[in-house]
Amino acid sequence: MASDADDLETLDAYCAAASLRRAADLLHLHHSSVARRLEHLGKAMGFNLTEPEGLLRASVALTAWRLSGT
Repeated sequence: MASDADDLETLDAYCAAASLRRAADLLHLHHSSVARRLEHLGKAMGFNLTEPEGLLRASVALTAWRLSGT
């Protein structure tokens, strides 16, 4: 996943905004496009990103990835 810039950008915007529609605004995309990307990412990560615990797990994973320097 870290190799796909669109996935990382979507995950970053969603974690920052904590809202699908606000993330869509940040990304200049329709909310259904962001929802589709989040569904794809959630399947890859093994949890639902649109649930509060999924958002938290994604935020922690994104922060850990950034801290690792890769």
